[in-house]
Amino acid sequence: MAEAVLLKPDRKFVEEIIDSGGGDLKLCVQCATCSVVCDLSNDSSPFPRKEMIWAQWGLKDRLMADPDVWLCHQCMDCSERCTRGAKPGDVLAAVREQSVKHYATPQFMAGMVNRVRQIPVMFMLVPGILLLLAILLRHPIENMIGLGGGVHDEAFYASFFPHWLLIAFYTTLTMLAFVGLLGGLFKYWKAMKLADVTAGRAVGETGIIPSFIKTVIAVLTHKQFGKCTQRGNRQSTHLYAFYGFIALFVVTIYAVLDIYLFPALGLDSVYPFNLIHPMKILANIGGILLIAGCLKAILDRKKDAGDTAGNTSFDTIFIWLLLLVGITGFITEIFRFTVGADAHGGAMQYTAYAVYFVHLMCVFGLLVYLPYSKFAHIWYRTLAMVYAEYSGRTKEYAGSVPLAAVMTEAPATATTVEEPSEDEPDEGSEETEEEPESEDTADSTQ
Repeated sequence: MAEAVLLKPDRKFVEEIIDSGGGDLKLCVQCATCSVVCDLSNDSSPFPRKEMIWAQWGLKDRLMADPDVWLCHQCMDCSERCTRGAKPGDVLAAVREQSVKHYATPQFMAGMVNRVRQIPVMFMLVPGILLLLAILLRHPIENMIGLGGGVHDEAFYASFFPHWLLIAFYTTLTMLAFVGLLGGLFKYWKAMKLADVTAGRAVGETGIIPSFIKTVIAVLTHKQFGKCTQRGNRQSTHLYAFYGFIALFVVTIYAVLDIYLFPALGLDSVYPFNLIHPMKILANIGGILLIAGCLKAILDRKKDAGDTAGNTSFDTIFIWLLLLVGITGFITEIFRFTVGADAHGGAMQYTAYAVYFVHLMCVFGLLVYLPYSKFAHIWYRTLAMVYAEYSGRTKEYAGSVPLAAVMTEAPATATTVEEPSEDEPDEGSEETEEEPESEDTADSTQ
């Protein structure tokens, strides 16, 4: 008789998936329609069928180490064609949310950042206090280390929040956020590799560098979205927001170089840029693309509401935050060119400063909370795509691996299930049962 495999169902995890928008997972009867119709699913490890049963059983460890969860781009083809209305696309989106929270450090931050009732605290009170503290400490720090008096210090917004303080503030906090993000990504890579080694899969069929290059090309083109039939318009939506953000990021880096590096190299600084400067033109184009992408995403979600797409705070908070970054950025620019440095006191100047302060708070929420928000999906999805190439997961084979085998990833025909008792959900007793086929699985998970 084959060796038994120990499974540890986590009922709390099932509840978390349901709370994150995967409430229809129990309707799944394992018919495999979702895996068949998905153009992104591959022969070596088809999805989302196996992820649906893992979610039903509460197999958190397997889902948290599964790269296929992130290979799904939630095009909703599977949900549209599901005969039972189980909405696999929403279930996998819920699993991805749980994955971000699982690998976040500290984990409680992910819960706070993604709760609507915490918005006043996390996106207004916390950044507001920190920014005000930085402003109050400006002059003492300048006097202590001899800063101030630079050529840009009297610029309109710089007189309120100087460039050196702005750069130091956001660079420090963003770097701390990235340290936490890299820790989560490292743990996720180890978990994926360990899961494949345990399952007896080959790892490292393709080199890291070729896998990375292929993934970057796929990300830059968003070609996976182009394979979607139900919501293929998401490709343009994501491309607008993606390249809009990239453009704004490039302009920000160039501005820092213009202020501090170029003068050291004997080049004249031209910051702040005028409206016809190439960097200002790029910034305005990027801002328009960012806003267009966010608005399109919001309108598409509203149109799809009640159809196949679920909306959760994990998604909506991120989209609205991106939109606010773009809108407040344009308003601050308008104030700069209409009010400008000639304003000395008065309602217009303080209104401009207030809007600029709101813009800084939005940027804080976007960058500093990156490891805990939907923003992290860019990094986790990219890593999963690199690993999929690296492990040979995306290679097409002449014949598909039997779905029942992939569903369980167990070489055994007998499975030991550790089922929590009703009185003690976290404790379990072991029971041995035959590994279920499709109909048996449906009965056991209803």
